Amino acid sequence: MTPEDAASRLAYAPNISWLLPDLPFGERPAALAQAGFTGLEFGFPSHADIPALEAARRELGLEVVLFNQDVPVWDAANRGYLVDVRRRAEFERTLDDGLAIAARLGVQKIMLPSGVEVPGVSHHAQRECMVENLRAAAARAERAGVMLTIEVLNPGDNPGYFLTSPEEALAIVGEVNHPRVRFQLDSYHVTLMGGDPLRLLREHAALIGHIQFADAPGRHEPGTGKIDFAALLAAAQAAGYRGYIGLEYIPLAAGAGALDWVPPDRRRVTH
Repeated sequence: MTPEDAASRLAYAPNISWLLPDLPFGERPAALAQAGFTGLEFGFPSHADIPALEAARRELGLEVVLFNQDVPVWDAANRGYLVDVRRRAEFERTLDDGLAIAARLGVQKIMLPSGVEVPGVSHHAQRECMVENLRAAAARAERAGVMLTIEVLNPGDNPGYFLTSPEEALAIVGEVNHPRVRFQLDSYHVTLMGGDPLRLLREHAALIGHIQFADAPGRHEPGTGKIDFAALLAAAQAAGYRGYIGLEYIPLAAGAGALDWVPPDRRRVTH
């Protein structure tokens, strides 16, 4: 495949749980399709309109690329289930629910939030719980044809979150050692914690299953902060990344204007 072919296969998938907030959730997919996009992401299923997404897939041909394992109340005590052995049944139930939604929507990827640090439990024990949960989940994901991803979140926005080191996240993916479990690289979170998303892409591409763009500081549109997105896009292409890069940011521009920066040839994946 030539570099030109690789470039033609990469496009952006706006996250409609963050973007187009002026519209009801159920109307956002149609607005994306009208703007020329062919893929989208969303956040938590309990905060989404699943029938509207089914209709968007069926009637508009939109591809739902990724969503998050459900955490209905996202607060200081609830940021996922992976590291807390006491919540294993909850983890398994929400994973099964997520895989069922993925089947309904034809979704490729589900992000699994790690959860918060558990008081009185060592970091090592929590990490072991996370690895065990991921290994068990990988078999289910393989049967469903879905990729599971884990990502780091900066502790300033998400106090108490367990997974705050890209290096540890990548090491966990390597330890699980299953092709259905990969690292999700979010440019905003990595940069805000002093990391280098470009280096991670260049050095660990084989373990990266999904990429999301938001600028830093601020978590707004690319071009509003200090991240070099042209270099990140070039590195993703050079690494052989395929499909969609998610757009998960707080829009500064109103409505669809928050996506005006995306060129037409990055709004759809061509084959």
